[in-house]
Amino acid sequence: MTVKNGTYTKVLNDLNKAGITTTPFVWTSLMIGMMSKGVEAGSRIFINSFSSLLNDNQPLPGEIIAVLTNLGMDLKEKIEKGDEDLFSMPDSSFDKKLRLQTLADLSYGFALGLTVNSEDGSLEKIKDKEMLADLATISEVAKVDIEAELDEEDLDNVLGFMIDVAQKNYALNQN
Repeated sequence: MTVKNGTYTKVLNDLNKAGITTTPFVWTSLMIGMMSKGVEAGSRIFINSFSSLLNDNQPLPGEIIAVLTNLGMDLKEKIEKGDEDLFSMPDSSFDKKLRLQTLADLSYGFALGLTVNSEDGSLEKIKDKEMLADLATISEVAKVDIEAELDEEDLDNVLGFMIDVAQKNYALNQN
């Protein structure tokens, strides 16, 4: 599953145009984590979670809400299919530091999203041992040294693991 020229640039441009210019891939991966926990794209909990976790409890502008909701609907389908481009990771034509920073941002947001309670949007304490192990692994990835060497096979394995975690949790949380 080598990272190919996927949706990185499109997602980045859409988020930047809406006004999300700082750590945009924390936003997308938070979304993936929340939807894996059963939060519906565009729902009150979905929007409020972004506001409280990434926007200092400030209301989100309508343009950001629209972009997040549309992106969420696209990502839901990707989660269901286990799409290799679920996390919109930049391919090898991009600078290594950018790719490693994006991986760190993706991992951080994803781990955060997996702790969101789908009923009220609060952060919840995870008790399931398998989920705790998954979160520990994802949290370690978020600490990646952006100066380190980048091994494509290792990157593929990490992204594959994160996709598996998203799909597994999504399947568990469907009503």
